Amino acid sequence: MSSKANQKAMPWNELFTDEAYRSELCDKILPEYMMTTRWYAAKTQQAKSYRIEQYMPFLMEDGETAFLITIEINFQAGFTEYYLMTLFFVEDVTEIDEKGRIHQTNIGGKKGWIIDALYSEMFRKALYEQIILQKTISDGNTKLVFERGKVLRSRPDYESSQVMNFDQSNTSIEYNGKFFFKMYRRLFQDANPDLELTKFLSDESEFKNSPAYGGSVSWIKNQYATLSLGIMQEKVENKGEAWNHTLDMMKGYFERIEATDIEISDIQSVKSFDFKSPEELKSDFRLLISDDVLSKVEQIALRIAEMHVSLFSNKVDTKFNPIAFNGDYTVWLKNRIIYQLNARFILVDENVDKLDGLAKEYAQEFVEQREEITNRFLDFQEVELNSSRIRIHGDLHLGQILMTESDDFYVIDYEGEPESTIRDRKVKQTPLKDVAGMLRSFHYAVYATIFSSKNNFKLSQEQLFEAGEKYYQAISAVFLNKYVQTAMSNNLDIGYESEIRYLLKYHLLEKAVYEIGYELKARPDWVIIPLTGIRQILED
Repeated sequence: MSSKANQKAMPWNELFTDEAYRSELCDKILPEYMMTTRWYAAKTQQAKSYRIEQYMPFLMEDGETAFLITIEINFQAGFTEYYLMTLFFVEDVTEIDEKGRIHQTNIGGKKGWIIDALYSEMFRKALYEQIILQKTISDGNTKLVFERGKVLRSRPDYESSQVMNFDQSNTSIEYNGKFFFKMYRRLFQDANPDLELTKFLSDESEFKNSPAYGGSVSWIKNQYATLSLGIMQEKVENKGEAWNHTLDMMKGYFERIEATDIEISDIQSVKSFDFKSPEELKSDFRLLISDDVLSKVEQIALRIAEMHVSLFSNKVDTKFNPIAFNGDYTVWLKNRIIYQLNARFILVDENVDKLDGLAKEYAQEFVEQREEITNRFLDFQEVELNSSRIRIHGDLHLGQILMTESDDFYVIDYEGEPESTIRDRKVKQTPLKDVAGMLRSFHYAVYATIFSSKNNFKLSQEQLFEAGEKYYQAISAVFLNKYVQTAMSNNLDIGYESEIRYLLKYHLLEKAVYEIGYELKARPDWVIIPLTGIRQILED
């Protein structure tokens, strides 16, 4: 009997012991399915090989078995990535979303489908109960560890679950309408910072404006490698990301300008990196922005400062204790930024002729100022800095903040920059890097409002740009004022004003350079946004 015939005769729960079958899955079936998913991040890269690195059987009710597998993908470019999949064989796919159907086949004499087990309620229920009971599954030298957090101490019974559609890099399941389980798809040979930071803020700090930690699943491969597979969090009732609400608020600003026929030149100008309370803005400017908007900006700044104060609070745990700037950090920072900067210069130089108008003009300036920009980054001197470095969010922007019905704000998604390695995401940095991320996000929101096809402003683009920049400088000043006041009153060590401004400029420039890569690849018309940000910093 042939190997394939043998495989077809084997029951599902024994198939993964057959190396030939695992290879068959990796030759075509799994790669083709992964290319259809939102979470597979390397679609543009040429893969050299796929391999099921390890697998773990997962028993459910009625003796049914699913498998958790890690897939090792080696790419032609010379790097390797690891992804998590959950596989289950079912005969009837009536209840299975098409997105979860992987391959129609015949196994153990039965016709059916291999599916992504997350789309099976039987699997989702078993996963939930495993976390509630904190059971461990062992298989040889490896084991799956399930942990229950404080918010699940009452051990609520399983009621319902559904796969959510809003994730891209991960897959989320809603449980009982009260909890979310986020399954990490791309895996790292270390604990995920999202899990570390969420658990710390929830269980070991006073910060309340982050989803409460409900539990986690980790795969302990050996004494050196623990992979974070997923995290359970309490659901935050909300009315959407702060990004969408910010766009609505900015649209109102431009509409009020048009309604009043005010001259753009007469609108108050606020200097870059100023700290201003709303009361320090002129009354007519406050009316254009609206006191409600300024209040929300202050509330976001308050919550981010409180998050940083909490991350600064632990002086014992080496994963979280604050540390000073030093030479090792400076070497790491400069190497990382210069590598990225050189790649961006090449990218802009190759694409500059595809741009037009101001975008082309600013892109040419960027290339011409290569030496000056490089020197700005190389000039980083840690000996002149007296503030502390802590664990930070690392990828903070308005899309990572949820707005509640009471107009409060929650910070979510602590995974860090997608382009960074897992170790780089955990490097302690100035909390002002997160602040720089927020300021860049406000800047983006201004231009996203201007460029939106949904808006039909009467003002010329030049007028919109001028008015938008005044808006950005004003809300940045209000944000910074509230953040710095809160930080300093709670003894968060961010330095004095000159150091704060220096670090902000440095990381705003870093963030804007980072953004160029995404815009040129995804939406070239928007590359003017980071290029404008770079121009402003260089001129300041």
